[in-house]
Amino acid sequence: MVQPHGGGQPAVDVAVVAVPLLVVTGVALALGDQHRRYGLVRGWSGRLTMAFLLSCVGVVAYAVWPLPALVDGLCSPSAGSAPPGPDDRPHPAHAPRELLLGCAVLIPVGFLARDRFRRGLGTTLALGVALATAASAVRATGLLGVYPCAYATTSPLVVGLGVVGVLLGWAVARWLSLPRPGGLARGWPSAVADRAAPEPSRRALACALDLGLWWYGAATLAALARLFGLVAPAEGETVRTLALLGTAVVLGLVVPLLRRDRCTPAAALLRLALSEREPTEPAARRRVLSRALLLHAPVVALVALGWPWFACAVAVLHVSTALVRKDRAGLADLVCGVRVRTRSTLHGGLPDRLVRYRPPLPEPGEDVTSTPGSPGAGR
Repeated sequence: MVQPHGGGQPAVDVAVVAVPLLVVTGVALALGDQHRRYGLVRGWSGRLTMAFLLSCVGVVAYAVWPLPALVDGLCSPSAGSAPPGPDDRPHPAHAPRELLLGCAVLIPVGFLARDRFRRGLGTTLALGVALATAASAVRATGLLGVYPCAYATTSPLVVGLGVVGVLLGWAVARWLSLPRPGGLARGWPSAVADRAAPEPSRRALACALDLGLWWYGAATLAALARLFGLVAPAEGETVRTLALLGTAVVLGLVVPLLRRDRCTPAAALLRLALSEREPTEPAARRRVLSRALLLHAPVVALVALGWPWFACAVAVLHVSTALVRKDRAGLADLVCGVRVRTRSTLHGGLPDRLVRYRPPLPEPGEDVTSTPGSPGAGR
């Protein structure tokens, strides 16, 4: 039976894998929106974009950490965050380490609110109060009631220090943005046409996100099957292996064959594409299939069998040629005759925020004849 509040071990099993899945999905969607609106992520604004994503992940990690995998012994008297008793012992959340962490984790939020998103003091203060309160609520309620009791300490003082951290970050960004020689470049991104060969870091990030979507997606499906009683607890390992293989087929083979850019979900969000050797048309489906069987299938099989280090060796072998070639072609790309491009190179198109010149339309009744002596006069 499903127990959404104070659930037992099956509900905890879902939470342990569903939270990372939500984080990976959120990062992939945010990066996809960035590439769609502004094109290539580069420069100081690109670093701030990555810092924004890392700060979001940091706040989520602070709110849910340590996310216990077992409920046995979790609600013992020494594990709770109860207020001090008659012996006036200090509150567990008031240890110097906890207070410093509660303040420091929100400093980047204030800095980015001012330097990256151009928010004022009032908006930043409201954001700080909301984030600090939300993180404290998640910690105090045991992941909003999923766990039978709170497993992390918190207090109003920690919330207040979180707000102080946000204001401190905003003040630092405000001071750094003052006009002076040698000041930092602006944090707001400018749109850039995304036509160059994708950097290895961008391709590696896409692979990491695809791996996270695959691994945590399969684990979440298996945990949900146990939670709703669709499979017996004794069959958990078998169900997990089948879920890994099934999601790998869907995400790594079916989805690329159905898309114009021939890419997996995360690579598609990062605006990558697979093409023929010449960037004129998408890669043929038979080439995409052979590449998946040569690259993805061994990695999936080795990870599913519990040999992740051998899977890393396959990935390193593929990357070895991409690091030394100008076209960034991996070993599997060379064998199968495909190349990894940006979607703009293959299908055209420009970022949504790129400034495009459009000549002004004449007003009704306005004389639009050429100026005498101009090159267009007399036509």
